[in-house]
Formats: sequence, structure tokens, C-alpha cells
Amino acid sequence: MKRDKNKKPDMQIRAATLEVRAATGDQAASVRMSVSSEEPVLTYGWFNDQFQRFWEILDHTPLSIDLARAKDGLVVLDRHHGDQIGLMDVEIDAAARKLGGPVKFCSGARAQEIATDAAKGLRRNVSVGYVVDHRSYVLEGERDGVPVVRAKSWMPFEASFEPVPADATVGVGRAADLTTNTDAGNPADQNKENTMDAKQMAALYARAAEFRVDANKVRALIEADEATAAAGVDALIIEAQRTALAAKDAEIATARAAKPAPKSEMVPQLGGDANTENKIIRKFSVLNVARHFAGMKADVGFEREVTEEAAKQRGKPAEGIIIPFGVLANRAMVTTDSSGVVATNFGEYVDLLRTKYVIGRLGVTFLPGLVGNIALPKMTTGATGYWVPEADDVTGSTPVLGQVPGTPHTAGALVDISRTLLIQSTPSAEELVRNEIVERVMRTVQAALFVGSGDEGQPTGVKGTANVNNPPVSTQGTPTYAEILGFPGDIMADNAEADGMKFAMTAEVWAKLAATLVGMDGGRTVLDPVARNCVGYGYEVTEDVGANTLFFGNWASVVLGIWGNGIDVAATDSKLFASGGLTLRALQDVDIMIRHPQALAYNSAVTV
Repeated sequence: MKRDKNKKPDMQIRAATLEVRAATGDQAASVRMSVSSEEPVLTYGWFNDQFQRFWEILDHTPLSIDLARAKDGLVVLDRHHGDQIGLMDVEIDAAARKLGGPVKFCSGARAQEIATDAAKGLRRNVSVGYVVDHRSYVLEGERDGVPVVRAKSWMPFEASFEPVPADATVGVGRAADLTTNTDAGNPADQNKENTMDAKQMAALYARAAEFRVDANKVRALIEADEATAAAGVDALIIEAQRTALAAKDAEIATARAAKPAPKSEMVPQLGGDANTENKIIRKFSVLNVARHFAGMKADVGFEREVTEEAAKQRGKPAEGIIIPFGVLANRAMVTTDSSGVVATNFGEYVDLLRTKYVIGRLGVTFLPGLVGNIALPKMTTGATGYWVPEADDVTGSTPVLGQVPGTPHTAGALVDISRTLLIQSTPSAEELVRNEIVERVMRTVQAALFVGSGDEGQPTGVKGTANVNNPPVSTQGTPTYAEILGFPGDIMADNAEADGMKFAMTAEVWAKLAATLVGMDGGRTVLDPVARNCVGYGYEVTEDVGANTLFFGNWASVVLGIWGNGIDVAATDSKLFASGGLTLRALQDVDIMIRHPQALAYNSAVTV
């Protein structure tokens, strides 16, 4: 859908607010309007070269508001496209980020009639018409999966008293139904005649035609009551816009459904199937790769072929030679084929991480084999339950879904291999080299999962993630039983508790909690090293959590994304070169995605 660049922007409508200040002494009652603010409004419009839905914020810095049509005051009409009844003195409240001002009414009978009704609170429904230069929209972020954009150039056109006001809860250009107007006003007003001249009628028909509103419906409104015909046409236009937007949504949904299925976010199996992949992995020699990098005579032709395929699958060239995950999980030691179950390249590697590393034993979710950026769904607001009286309908509610983005961050580790190890040809030597590569990389990743800074290439860990609970320890180094109970307590208060929650701590924190009494009788301690629980929950000990720190929570809500199908290994300048050894540089792309931060807690003042 292309936009005509020469087409004038359409006027949009938002709800405005009316404030009446009571008469005091000799001062008559006054009426003020608050025309606009920086409250986001869900709307449809032209942004980023396409017609789409977005949250619109009207920027209220003076340079963003074009007051060319309001230099002498903003025109106030008796209804949109109606007669002028006054002017609003424009005031920009920089602190509150609002635009409004006092209203001065004209001297005509109609204007004074509306002024009197407004001062009495009988006319409360007002809305503002404005125009945005769509080229000034700036993306600010995302809300519930919908873009949030800021209009850096917009112009207020007019403000109006409307019997059918614009509804800000629906969005720009929307209005309440005619049947929902709660401002009955004075019954006598409804019987007053307000004859339209030919020019006004022509303008009304032209406006209706612009939005493809049936001319017969316009004629019926004019014949019924000329005084409310313009408001009725506005309501018909809104309904036409709703219908058009619904049709556009259906068109987009149909187009998406017709598109071919997107490529999997997982890299395919090496060799194309499980059996071929299994044979490739059993033949791959890590020790041969190390010997090759050390300058020793070693044929790595097969390993290079595997690297080329693995690099092509992951969509990123290799720095050196890619060692498949299945090889690193010790599957190369398998010497017999099995026609039964054949594990995938990722399956046994994930099993290794779950059993060998603290983050695995805590219950962190591993997501290996990723390609490109990803976005995991998360629920930001759940559905609501209700009690339903007999014969009544259930009140509808919809869960609000968000996304947790995942972007590759490269973890690098150096692995020293001596000459004596390189010349070995035993299976145990091969296993030792593999284990050392995995250990160095995964300890780097494990530390980042807890305390990654989000800077200098690091992913953001649990400690640096917004909305993770931070229960207090009032005096550093002297945690109390009640304060440790605050870790599961805060999570319970967020309705985020789950089975299998665990603590993670340093050895020093372990010793401190094992010596911290539950009560004054000296019978029980916060951490029971015999039963291996802390206030009733399991725990793991690692220095990777950071000094003085205690973590707790539902670790399944933490997702460790692992990109590609293996660890990329290359040689680097080696301090062991003189003795015939080498230093390998191992690289792995990962990211840490936390789907439910309220399910986690930490404190870094448990010890001194």
C-alpha cells in the first residue's frame, strides 16, 4: 500500500478534558480545556512506509507543536466542522507536558448558550482535532508487541463540544456509539432548529464521500435533525474507519497465512539425518584438530569438511574449526552403531550441561542450535477470573503477551594444551581436551548468567535484569532467618513461585548460612548441610555467582540460548609455543533471556 506524498494529512480526533472553575466574588465561572498530553494512544496510521497500528505519543516540547493555526488562540467549535463559538488561549505546560488554556466564548446566542451550559457542567464532552506530519514519527520502543512512536511535528486544528465525543480508550479517530451519549443536556436544546445552508450541506456530503459513507445515510441524518447531522456523520465515518481497519487486519492475517513457513530457528542436523550425523560425530577428532593447530602432522580434511557444513548451516563463517556439540559431549567414544535410539547433536550436549554445571542443576532452560536473532514469548499480564451469577455472561479478559529478545553474544575462552598431551593417542587424552574446551567456555557463560553486565559484549545476567526481586539484608554480613525467608517470600508475593526453586551461593555464603540460627535455642540453622536444604529449598554452590551474593528462584524461567551447532576453535599466539604446546581460542555465541524476572531474587550483601 503506497501513500500519496502530495495528499494532505487527515485530521485526527482525540478526547480532551474540560475543567470548570466556580465563580468567586466578582469573578464569573471560567472554563478551561486540556487539549492534549503525552499519554500514548493506540491508533492506526502511516509509519515506517506502511499503514499499521501503533501507540502514538504527541511530543509536547515547544519545537514539536506547530501553533500556526492557533497564534491568536485555538478555534473552539460547537461541534467538529461546525460553527465557531470561542477561542482557547494556548498554554504549553512544560512540566506536565500538556497543552491547554482558558476558553473565551463569542458573544453570539449559540456561543453564550454553550458557555452557560459548560459552566454549569451540562456540557462536558469535548475533543480536539489535530494533524500529524507522519514523517516526524520516531520509534521509541515497544508496548505489548506494538510499536510506540513519538510525533515530533503536529498541529492542533480545533477543539469542539461534541454530543458524541472521541473516545481516548479506543484510539485516535474512534468515537463512542451514538446510543452511549450520556450528556442528555437540556431537552429543549434537542428541539431547536439549526437550518444548514447549501454550502454547509455540500461540505457535509463531501466529507462523508471522502470516507465512502452512503449519501442516503447523510440525507437521513439531515432530514431527522440538521443540528446533530454533522455529529451523526462523524459517527458514521468512525464506523466506516472501523470496518476498513478490520478489513485491513483480515487482509494482513490472510497474507501472513499465505506466506511459506519461515525457516526453522534451529540449525539442521549435520549430514541431513540422525544416523549420518552420528557417524560424522564419532569420526571427528578433537585431538587431531589441536595437533594441526600446533603445527604437527595431522590430517584434518574431514574436520574441515564438517566445519564448512556447520558454518553454512549456522549462517556465519568459522574462525577456525567448529567442533560439533555431540563431539564435545563425549559421543566420539562410541564404537558401535545402534539401530535403536540415536541422540541428536544437541541432546547429549544439553544433558552434559545439565549434569556437570551449576546452572544445569538449578534448572536453567537450554535452547541450543539457534540461528539469527530470536524473540521468546512471555505473558506480561494474565487473564482475570470472575465469579458468575446464574444466567450472566463471564466478563472477558485477554492475557497481554510480550517478547524477550535474544541476540548472540560471543563468549571466548583460552585453553592451554601441553606437548605431552598432544602426542598422546589414547581415548582419555581426546576426552581431556574436549572437557577442557567445554569447561573453559561454560564457566565463562555460567558467570555471565548470574552477573553479566550487559556491557562490552556481555549479555545481561539475572543480577542486572529489571524487575528481579532484591530482598533486603539490613546489615551486610549478618543475614537473619527472616531476611532469608524474604527470598521465597518476595517471589510468592509476585505469584511467581514454582516447584523446584533453588538457591545458588558462594562457599562463603554457604558457611555463613550454615552457622546462622533459625531461633535463639541453637537447635536449627538456616542452611542444613546434612539435609542439603536452605529454609526448605535445595541449593547449589559456585563462585560464579559473585562475591557475597545469594540467588534464589525458579531457574526454568531463565533461558540460555546457544547459537550454532558447535564451538568454534582456532589457535592463538601461545605462551606454550616454545615447549611445543599451544593455546586454543574457543568461541561460542550465547544469550541469556529471562522470561519471568519476578520469579527470581538476589542479594549481594549476605557476607562481607
